[in-house]
Amino acid sequence: MIKLIASDLDGTIIDANGNCDPAIAETIRRVRKLGVKFAICSGRPISSVKPLVKNWGLEGLCDFIIGSNGGEVWELATDKKAMAYTLSPSLIREIIDLYEPLGLLPTLYGDGDELFVQEITPQAEIVAKRIGMRLTAADIRTITTEPQIKEMMILDPELMEKTEAFYEAHKDIRYIGFKTAADLFEFNHPLLAKDVGVQILAAHMHIEPDEIMAFGDTTNDLDMLRFVKYAIVMENGTDDAKALACDIAPSVNEAGFAKYLDQHLQTAEFEK
Repeated sequence: MIKLIASDLDGTIIDANGNCDPAIAETIRRVRKLGVKFAICSGRPISSVKPLVKNWGLEGLCDFIIGSNGGEVWELATDKKAMAYTLSPSLIREIIDLYEPLGLLPTLYGDGDELFVQEITPQAEIVAKRIGMRLTAADIRTITTEPQIKEMMILDPELMEKTEAFYEAHKDIRYIGFKTAADLFEFNHPLLAKDVGVQILAAHMHIEPDEIMAFGDTTNDLDMLRFVKYAIVMENGTDDAKALACDIAPSVNEAGFAKYLDQHLQTAEFEK
């Protein structure tokens, strides 16, 4: 029996305009009535997700929020949090020095809805609007004085292929890098991935991977999709994510998360 559903946000239950279809909230409500816990599992930090939960119509429907690609876990009922695996300020500055010349824009999450960028560009404005955050121009090298769960780079989508190739040619054992959206490339501690947050919840709930269903759409979801038995990828997802899927859900633009679960709510996966 499935006891936990973990879902990515952007491209999975949140569309390109930053909206969550009301059908998704209704489906989550029905799933939770079956005794299944629901967790958001996002690349965004928890501090930026919390203010938006109400706007998405998900207030009171999330049992857990996993943020920063698995680096933070928050249990809403108890207000208890856990954190794992960070990058040092000096390493973040080194990453910026290496990747900024490619045309990438260094970016850092602040508190609440604040998003720090090296400079405010049209692409940065697109990203900020999509994720519902407020841009502040700042020298990322200077303001990064504490360890961070991740370093994020905004880029023109046309630069993504070049960036991924550059990363492959300059891999470093101290961090991992990956695409999280068409215009976002991020760096984490090498042991950090979304499956870390899901494993923390599995241990907390005393459940196994075959009791977890996960929804995702792109590269930063891969480890989470590998960990669970029921890996569901959106029709709009990337090929690397689809390669790990046990099933494909309709597109995020069709509220595919809701459609898929509505079709499978009474199937053996939930009842056995």
